[in-house]
Amino acid sequence: MPFKVILFSTLLFLAFQLRAQDDLPALSADAADYLIEVSRAVDDNRYSEIRGTPYRYKEFKTVLLYDITLNKYTIDSANLNGFTSQFEYYVDGQLRELLPGNFIRADVYGTEDGVHRYARGINRKFRDNYAEIVYKGDNITATMVYNVINDEKIVQNVGKTLKLRRFSAKSLHFALVDGDLVPITMSPKKLAADLGFKKELTEFIKAGKLKPGTREDLLTIYKKADELVEMQ
Repeated sequence: MPFKVILFSTLLFLAFQLRAQDDLPALSADAADYLIEVSRAVDDNRYSEIRGTPYRYKEFKTVLLYDITLNKYTIDSANLNGFTSQFEYYVDGQLRELLPGNFIRADVYGTEDGVHRYARGINRKFRDNYAEIVYKGDNITATMVYNVINDEKIVQNVGKTLKLRRFSAKSLHFALVDGDLVPITMSPKKLAADLGFKKELTEFIKAGKLKPGTREDLLTIYKKADELVEMQ
């Protein structure tokens, strides 16, 4: 299926869902069995030699999954692994990784700034990754990809060669502006320029003392940019 068709379908789906009040349906026995079928057991100590964590959230959270036919599955203890870009969850004390391609959307509950919504295929630079839908307007859709790499360094210690491994995470921001996907830099001046309104947005950000690193302020900036696109 062409990327534009997938993207349009996903955005249309999100346009309705972002305005709706979410409910968390109970997980039926059949649904729980299905999740086992479309997941695989993983060793929760497999990263013991790597410092840091690949997970998006410090604690596992309640996640509402949507499969390709929009059936809902509520998981009580799940997290996004930014190293694999897959969701993992605990069931009966066992850690399992949900297989790619089965779930097009995941809503994460219990965060400090509201529900975090993720979708696959919405960011064409990272088609196989879950991208968080940070903002959805009439002219701008902003996404964030939580990208984790295994940063390896070779050091010498008392004549011995040591390999140090550490998970390094970056939040990669993008905005789809009038059909063009542009990378976003989280500094006021660069953000304004990236969105195509350097003068107007710089003045707006300065007047409101807005900080792009704050979720609430970032949404305010995206909303203003959305209005500026509309006025063109």
